[in-house]
Amino acid sequence: MSTTSLPVRRHIAAAAALSAALAVGITATAPLDTAEAQPATATNAAAAASWPTVKSGQRGTDVKTVQLLLIHRGYSLKADGVFGSGTAAKVKSFQKAKGLRADGIVGANTWSKLILTVKTGSKGNAVKALQLQLTDNGYATNADGAFGTRTAEKVRAFQKAKGLKADGIAGPNTWAALVRGGGSSGGGSGPVTLKFDKGTVTNSKLYVLKGGKVIASYRAGSGTMTNECTTAKGWLPTATYSIGGHWRNYNGSLVKGYAIRLADKRCNNGKGTLRTELFIHSEMTSSGGQGSTEARRWDGVNDYKSNGCIKLHPNDIKSLFKVLDKNGWPKSLTVVN
Repeated sequence: MSTTSLPVRRHIAAAAALSAALAVGITATAPLDTAEAQPATATNAAAAASWPTVKSGQRGTDVKTVQLLLIHRGYSLKADGVFGSGTAAKVKSFQKAKGLRADGIVGANTWSKLILTVKTGSKGNAVKALQLQLTDNGYATNADGAFGTRTAEKVRAFQKAKGLKADGIAGPNTWAALVRGGGSSGGGSGPVTLKFDKGTVTNSKLYVLKGGKVIASYRAGSGTMTNECTTAKGWLPTATYSIGGHWRNYNGSLVKGYAIRLADKRCNNGKGTLRTELFIHSEMTSSGGQGSTEARRWDGVNDYKSNGCIKLHPNDIKSLFKVLDKNGWPKSLTVVN
C-alpha cells in the first residue's frame, strides 16, 4: 500500500528509526536493529513489489547478498552464495526476531528488514554486499567492505541510470533496484549497443545501452594522445565500428585475456590513416588473470593508456562480459567526442 495511507504515528516511528540509524552507524558485527535502512512498513510500495524472492536451492549474488547482510547483523554463517539449510535456518531466526513469518524465504518484507543504509565511510559486510550487487549490475568495484570514493561514484552512476536521486547513498530504493536488476537488463527492451565517450586518454567512459538506455558504464582509456590519426598512439577515431569476436583467453602478441575485436577504421571521417588491430581489452595474461610483468599486470591509472584500443580495468572488462552475456552481445560500437 502507499505510504500516504499510513497513520501519522507510523511516519514518526519510521523517522525516529532512521535518525537512530544515522547516529549509530553500521560498522559493528553484532545485530544492528537501529541501523536498518527503514522499517518494512515505510518501504516504498513500488520497491516492495519488486524485491526478488530468494529461497532454498538458489545460488548467486542475491543469495550471497542475503548471507552478507545476515553476517553483518551478527548471524554466523558462510557467504558462499548457496542457499542451503544453514542459510535457511539463519533467515528463519532473523524473521522470528523481526516478528515476520519464519518461513526461511527472503521476500519483500524480509528484504526491507534486512537491508541497511550505507554511505561514504561505512564499512563491513553490508558494504561488501552492496559492492557485489553493483558489480552484478555492471558497475564493477572491489568488494572490500569499505565505502570509499569509487563505491560512491558507482552508486551515483547506478542511481542516475535508474532515475533515482543520485546522492551516492544506498538506501531502500537503491537496494531494491540493485537486487531486482542484477544480471538482467535493468534497462529498456531492444538491441544492445556500446558507446565510447572520449574524455581524456586515461579517463573516458564506455557505456552499455539496451533499447537506448544505459544499463552499465565503465571508466576507460584509449591511446596515449588525442590525435586519432597517429598509428599505435592516437586514441580511437570518432566513428561507428562493427564488433567482431570476443574472447576470454585471447592470446595475441600485445592483447591477451578478455578481448573484444573492433573493425579496422580510417581516421578523419574515413579520409586518413587506416587504424588496425583495434580491441576493447585490459592488461592481463591469456588466461584472464594478473601476471608478474608490467605488461600483464594492472598497476594504476596509467594503465588506461593503450596503443589506440579501448582499455578497461580487469574487473571492469570481466563485468562487461557478464553484462553482455546476459543481455546479448552488441553488433556495433559508436565512438563520440
